[in-house]
Amino acid sequence: IVSIIAWRGLDSLVNTRARLNPEGEEVRALLTVFGQVERDLAHIAIPSLFALSEPAVRLSIEADGQALELTRMAPTREGDATALQTVIYRITDGALWRQSTPPSKTFGSADSDKLSNVKMLGDVKALRIRFWRDRQGWSDPATADTSGATDALTLPPGLEFTIERNNGKVYRRVVLL
Repeated sequence: IVSIIAWRGLDSLVNTRARLNPEGEEVRALLTVFGQVERDLAHIAIPSLFALSEPAVRLSIEADGQALELTRMAPTREGDATALQTVIYRITDGALWRQSTPPSKTFGSADSDKLSNVKMLGDVKALRIRFWRDRQGWSDPATADTSGATDALTLPPGLEFTIERNNGKVYRRVVLL
């Protein structure tokens, strides 16, 4: 009787572990994505400091939905001059990709054949980005009225990064800029 009870307990433990492992992998992948987005946004290039002609955080609309493009200070070795890098988060073929240019001391447009591509997350249905605007709340940059904006190069105080998976689950992260 004791061995039957022990066997049933062990069987239940193994089944629970088998069921939780895929969920743990999904959580780990989402934490990796959100962590990388936060690191990239923490190193945003301030447009006035670098004399950028465009905003450091931009949104574009593509065939697969929204894409987030940002200009950030690239990691450099100690003593090296500051370099800038363009990073793009976009959905391609149902996956979230992070694309980045090589660090450059001069800033220009992203050359697509020099982009480093990393698949961050599979089974992604949509990526949605919203910016926080003072006295306006969350606004979708794709549909927002920018006529009242004082400076298009000013960073919004916050960004909402939302990922919708193919299974219907939605994950959202808010990052202060």
